[in-house]
Amino acid sequence: ATGRRDFLQLLGGGLAVFLILDSEALAQEAGGRRSSGLDDSMPRDIAAWLHIGPDGTISVYTGKTEVGQNIRTSLTQAVAEELHCAPSSIQMVMADTDLTPFDMGTFGSRTTPFMALRLREVSAAARETLIDMAADRMQANRTDLVAEGGCVRNTKTDTSLAYSDLTHGRQITKTISADTNLTPASEWKVAGRPLEKVNAREIVTGRHRYTSDIQRPGMLYGRVLRPESYGAKLQSLDTSQASATVVRDGEFVGVVAADELAAHKAVQALKAEWKAELQPSGKDLFAYLKANVEAPEARDTKQHGSVDDALRSADHKLE
Repeated sequence: ATGRRDFLQLLGGGLAVFLILDSEALAQEAGGRRSSGLDDSMPRDIAAWLHIGPDGTISVYTGKTEVGQNIRTSLTQAVAEELHCAPSSIQMVMADTDLTPFDMGTFGSRTTPFMALRLREVSAAARETLIDMAADRMQANRTDLVAEGGCVRNTKTDTSLAYSDLTHGRQITKTISADTNLTPASEWKVAGRPLEKVNAREIVTGRHRYTSDIQRPGMLYGRVLRPESYGAKLQSLDTSQASATVVRDGEFVGVVAADELAAHKAVQALKAEWKAELQPSGKDLFAYLKANVEAPEARDTKQHGSVDDALRSADHKLE
């Protein structure tokens, strides 16, 4: 094992980074897609991902969440493109653990390459299933039917059925097949094109609820008193001016109040004295690190496994 200081010493002569990748986890995050097709670890039922309500609202479920990167809009576009419906008819249900499948988290910039692809597959499978349902309902030749504008239209008779008229709020009890045909990017009309941000009006007008807007019965707000420097020791604390409950545990000091503003004012009212060691400045940091390297024999080092053995046994190497 390499200690932190050994790691820093490596920076002087070049840095080697070895990545051990969990292929199973990556395959799951990739929407379960492997060279052999869909993986059973991801739900294959269309109903697990998408539901068409009786009023025409299309609810789409994903474990990914919107945190400012605008995936609520981009995922809506991916669904609208394959389902051939208006983006305004789609409601994204995001990161609701009770409802969403594959609630693995939002990380690593993987939403667009993986989750968008999965929702395209779901939507394309739903589209083809709806065309099948319309062919049965209309007693029509399937090749005469097209999905467009949230409806299935008969090109021979120019009659159509809305998706909601076909499902009547019931689940689509079909699965996603490995050979589902996706719309080529060259034919996209919604995905990859400019679109007004979903919920933009709510965000601009302040109606959108962020995490900080959520309130629960009896909920309190906390603030932490930060020391003036790393490793500082609390010498004294005057809490007489703080109109809140003060919590102290060793060097940790915080306040709890009925609302966020009160907590903010309370932590500012605390009078603390800290004892801090002199810290190296940015100008002196490199010299400090070189001067404070411990000798290997002074450290309790542990080694697990062998990098050389791992490289020799690897199926693939990337330099």
